[in-house]
Parts: sequence; C-alpha cells; structure tokens
Amino acid sequence: MWSERLLVLVSIGLWAGLSVGCGDDAGRDFGIGTGLDEDTSGSGASESGEGDGDGDGDGDGDGDEDGPTGDGDGEGEPVCGDGVVGGDEQCDDGVNDGGYGGCLRDCSALGPRCGDGRVNGPEQCDDGNTGSADGCLGDCKIPRSCREILDFDPNASDGIYIVAPKSPELGFATNCDMTTEGGGWTEISLPHLCNGDLDTQMSALESAPTEGIDMMCRPFTRDGGGDHTYVFDLIFPPGFEAFYLADYVIKANAGEGHNSTINPNSFVQSSWELAHADVDAPSNTGDVSFGSADDDGPVVSYAALVMNTVSCTSCETAFPAEPATSYAVGSASTLFRIGWGESGGQSEGWYPWWSGAVYLR
Repeated sequence: MWSERLLVLVSIGLWAGLSVGCGDDAGRDFGIGTGLDEDTSGSGASESGEGDGDGDGDGDGDGDEDGPTGDGDGEGEPVCGDGVVGGDEQCDDGVNDGGYGGCLRDCSALGPRCGDGRVNGPEQCDDGNTGSADGCLGDCKIPRSCREILDFDPNASDGIYIVAPKSPELGFATNCDMTTEGGGWTEISLPHLCNGDLDTQMSALESAPTEGIDMMCRPFTRDGGGDHTYVFDLIFPPGFEAFYLADYVIKANAGEGHNSTINPNSFVQSSWELAHADVDAPSNTGDVSFGSADDDGPVVSYAALVMNTVSCTSCETAFPAEPATSYAVGSASTLFRIGWGESGGQSEGWYPWWSGAVYLR
C-alpha cells in the first residue's frame, strides 16, 4: 500500500512541476497551468507591449523596410548618363559628351547649342534671340534673301530686314515685301549696286563713246550719232524666279538739242543682242528692257508697255505698269539683267535705272 501511495504522489509532483511557467499569469499564480487559454494566433499581448502579429519584430506591421534612398519606393539615386533628368541634373541625354546640342559630361548644364549667344558648331550666327529682322534667324543662319526669312518665319510682316545675298559678312538692311503674291520679295535699290553689297557687270554688245556708272550707282550711255546696245547684270546669289519694279524710272541722256526715243510702233526689244531698231528702219528708236541673263531676251520692256512714243533730251519716264506687277523669268537664275540701246544719227542714250527699286524672289 505504501509503495502505491508513493507512486501516486510522485506522479502528481512531476505533472505540477512541468506545468509551472507554461500557462498564463493566472496559471502561474496557482503554480499550475491549464493549457486552455494560450494564444496560438500570434495576436495576443506580450510582456514588452502589444504585438503586431506580422512576425518581423519591428512593431510596425508593414514588413517593408526602407530601400537605399530611404524613401521606401525602392528606387536608387539619379545617375548621370541614364538618359533621365533627375535630382539636381539639368540635362541628361544619355551621351553627355559635351557636344553641340547635347549635355555636359556631369549633367550640370546644356552643351553648346543654337540660342546660347555664342557661335559654335554649324552656326553662322547666334544672337541669343528668335527675331528674324536682325540678320540672324532663330535657327542660327544668316538669311540671304527675304524669301529665306519668310520660309523660316511664315508670320514675318512687311518691313526692314537684314539680308546677306553675297556673303554672310556683307549683310545690309533692305525692305522685304512679305505680302505681294505670297511675299518673300527682296528689294534691291541703287546704293547696293556699287558699294560692295552686290556685284554687277555692265557690258557693251555695241559700244558707245560715252558709258559708265555715276556716283549714285546709275549706269548710263550716250552715243555720238551711231548705234549702241548694252546690258547691265545684277548678280543675286540666292537666285530668283520672278521680279517686279517699284517706283522705277529711266532718264533720257541725249546731247543738246537731240532726243532719246522709244517708239512702241517701231521697235520692241526681244533679244539681248539688239536693243534698237535697225538702222534702215523709218524711225530711229531704242528700248529699255528687263529679265534674266539666262534667257535669250527680256520678258518685259518699256516699248512693250508704253502707249505713246517717248522722245526727249533728259526727261524721266516711270515704268508703265501697275504697281507690283510681277514677271516670271524662263527659269531660276542668279543674274537679273537690264538691256538698253539707241540708234540714229543723233547723240542719244539712257540712264536705264535712274531711280526706284527692283524686287526679286
């Protein structure tokens, strides 16, 4: 009997010892554990505070530790050269070689480019603005003609612009007609003919004893009772396909008591080679005509338009056409030509360009 009691007491003592500290606070107070109120869900309270149940031990329950930048989005710092402008970068094209139109190597700024106020790369000019009238277009090119200005800026209006037909270094101010028949007309006036802005050439096909170009850049001739034919070529490097004359005037240049004559019933110039009536014609007369040196003859002349004969010693005669009447030449040309001449026994000749302007496009 004693041995049986001893075995029961030992069993009870072993069970009680194992249960101590395994249950909740109530269980520990009694020194035994019930095992019925343990929290197996992970959401119960702990001795150090509230548990979050996410098992990461940080107490925030988000399980998303911050990345290298500390912003929690997982993205790294901006890298110069990745082609994306970020952080304090001002430019990043992915190449960053400091070349024209690109970015500096350290992404701190734009590289050299049109509009930075310095001439570099393929630029002819760079004034740092987008204006079209100052001789430097917004694409950093120097316009050679009003047509080039209008092509770049379709909204350009009539007015004074700087163009450089002959050379980028030889720009000059002139009027641009941006309205007539679509615009793009470059005005050429007398001062540009002998001051280096443009090149000209006066040639005698039949010479006269008196010829030349005066201080106002006006060509002139006068024969001594014979015949003469001349051409005056204006070199316009941008080229033109049409022209018109504005406030254009010729002047007779005959000797004392003699007359220079244009008689539309007797002669109208059709070939550059001959600017006067045949010597056997009943009326001694000449003409003043206009066109392209690349064509065989003029496209318009005074004799083709005047209604009445012009005959005087030194009179001035306006071009007999409506203002801004344009004339197309045979093909694109760089040589605008004026032809003129006279025939007969008197001393006679012309200033074929006394005043006014020629517009080319």
